[in-house]
Amino acid sequence: MNKIGAIINAVPKRKIGNSFGHANILTRTVEVRGDLPWSVKLFVRQHELYHLNDTSQNWIWREIKANFYGARCHPIGFIVCLAKSLSLERFTFYYNRFREGR
Repeated sequence: MNKIGAIINAVPKRKIGNSFGHANILTRTVEVRGDLPWSVKLFVRQHELYHLNDTSQNWIWREIKANFYGARCHPIGFIVCLAKSLSLERFTFYYNRFREGR
């Protein structure tokens, strides 16, 4: 457990698919894909930790804020994450999230 009371777990890609991470507000648990480069793991961890305390209702605004927070803490990880997101599987992931509004 860390200083904000969250449990952080590395998980295999098969558990969270094309997502790089996930935050569960109810259990205060963060999952980060274990196959990511270390710099991206650090960025994604900060991004997901931000989600645990964000009360915004608009999912796009939540993502913008979480990305900004993670990038401020781990700028190299953010840049590498952007580069890793330039794939068909990630574009499909983003398209589906946008279409579903989550």
